[in-house]
Amino acid sequence: MNILVLDIGGTNVKVWTTGEGDKQKIPSGKDLTPAAMVEKVRELTKEWKFERVSIGYPGEVINGHPANDPWALGKGWVGFDYASAFGCPTRLMNDACMQALGSYDGGRMLYLGFGTNLGTSFVSDGKVIPLALGHLKFTGGETFNELLCRKGLELNGAKRWRRAVAEAASIWKQAFLADYVMLGGGNAKKIEEMPEGCRRGGNHNAYFGGVRMWEDTNVSIERGLSIYPERFRISG
Repeated sequence: MNILVLDIGGTNVKVWTTGEGDKQKIPSGKDLTPAAMVEKVRELTKEWKFERVSIGYPGEVINGHPANDPWALGKGWVGFDYASAFGCPTRLMNDACMQALGSYDGGRMLYLGFGTNLGTSFVSDGKVIPLALGHLKFTGGETFNELLCRKGLELNGAKRWRRAVAEAASIWKQAFLADYVMLGGGNAKKIEEMPEGCRRGGNHNAYFGGVRMWEDTNVSIERGLSIYPERFRISG
């Protein structure tokens, strides 16, 4: 089964499909609506063959649909018919959850994704749980997201950013009793030395997560999101 995987970010939409090479990108931003995104993706992939679409969405997903419009993108994401637009079955989940699903290697895993914003999720014995840890306050009244997002990296410099990454990973690893912390997203490559108990991921794990969303077509439903028997259960 050929699967088209989209990881929608505030800067780019990353695009993969089964059997193709490296990912492709289309620019996103404040003017990107879902209709415009579909049009650009279909143009980019007009020579590709796919029967399913997986979408990592930069916001809350409830009952398999976006619950709100992302602040970094245009309007209209809530209520849009993605399956009709792509002409094939389509599944959506939060982008950090999709990356976590693709990164997961058993046990209790905390996922931290460093991109335009900080994405967080937790996987315990295969159950993917969306989080919003970026809203928590850090030192000096700043939130973790303000320090660890792309803008925080640019404003504060790599040295302070890496120190904040290590401290956040240590605090949350203990709080969640995690076996390991996966540090993913586009800026994970800027972490020179992995903090104790952490592993380096990357945007490529979004592709693996998108594929895993379709690994078992005999799924039950919890809040509209797929629950994978034996290996993966997704809540949120």
